[in-house]
Amino acid sequence: MNKVCKCGHDVNHPMVIHESEYSKWGWFLFTILGLSAKPKSVKFICTNCKELIEETSDSAILKKYIGR
Repeated sequence: MNKVCKCGHDVNHPMVIHESEYSKWGWFLFTILGLSAKPKSVKFICTNCKELIEETSDSAILKKYIGR
């Protein structure tokens, strides 16, 4: 993950947020039952320029975003 936005921020920069996307079953577990679910993908977006820097479905990275 070494992609940057037009501002020059990478996924580790404090100005970059993540948005997790869950399957329907994962969303049910997370919202209705309050259980942590692994997302099916994570998008990294710069809060300054609103550019999508990266979208990943790498299971090693997704494990870091369980329940977030």
